[in-house]
Amino acid sequence: MIINKKYKVLLLGYSNIAKKRYINTFVKKKIPFCVASKSFNKKIKGAYKQFDNYNDAIKFSDANIVFISLPNSLHYYWSKQALLNGYHLIVDKPITVKRGQLKKLINIAKKKNLLISEATYFNYHKQFEFIRKECGNFNNIQQILVNFTIPMPKKSSLLLSKKFNGGVIMDMGPYVSSIKRIFFKDRYIKKYLILKKNLFGLIISLDIILKFETKIFIGTFKFGGDYKNNIFIKCKNKSIEADRLFSPPDDKILRIKVDTLEKIKIFNIKKHNCFQDYFFEVLKNLKYKNFDYYNRRMIEDENFRLKLIK
Repeated sequence: MIINKKYKVLLLGYSNIAKKRYINTFVKKKIPFCVASKSFNKKIKGAYKQFDNYNDAIKFSDANIVFISLPNSLHYYWSKQALLNGYHLIVDKPITVKRGQLKKLINIAKKKNLLISEATYFNYHKQFEFIRKECGNFNNIQQILVNFTIPMPKKSSLLLSKKFNGGVIMDMGPYVSSIKRIFFKDRYIKKYLILKKNLFGLIISLDIILKFETKIFIGTFKFGGDYKNNIFIKCKNKSIEADRLFSPPDDKILRIKVDTLEKIKIFNIKKHNCFQDYFFEVLKNLKYKNFDYYNRRMIEDENFRLKLIK
């Protein structure tokens, strides 16, 4: 797929994930990109241009895609500015933080024939593809257990900033809604939630149980504790276990354990860049003008995620 001559990216923000994953992919795949950052003024390797002002970047950049990697509370405003100025749009998760914001962005995008996508891409890894295939028909699934726990972030971290809409629901909520949407097509019968807040009223822990007619989903998502990032799936005739589900590294072989009750097998999953696959899918949808490709899933995910904090 020849993409480097037609598409240019304006990266709005210079976050840790942008440094570690996005820029490395752009450089490796020779995707032209420029960066707008208020806090970093040194030369960024690979960037053909740099801005120190977001407004100037949006106004004067020759890119056709804006990729927003800013604090959560800034997503909606700068997404709106990008769309109004005619850019296709990719936004770090969560794409928005308040009910109604996503619908407004989609309406602008439809009027201007632009694409919007939330950058939640763990499910583009070969590990996740293997898990889905190993499950077979999703009607075989009886139980899914997920645990995503990270050590308590530093006090200065945006993850703990109420001003910038940090907290577990905003940071990990997109993972919860993605698992629910992908594996559970029917409606849940009952929902149980346990939310824990810190002294400043920010949600730092979520325990969730969703009961379906023949299945159950149990998840723990929290700040504070030993690092865990795993999934256990119980099917009718086997169980599947995997680690590093939501943040699969590009440079490591991952292992999946499959227990068929008769024997246990360990499968090695080759190194894989899931962000690259996701980004190339976005470019493919741009090429074929499938501008509304991500709209339905984003709306479904947002509706579910925001219900967690009702």
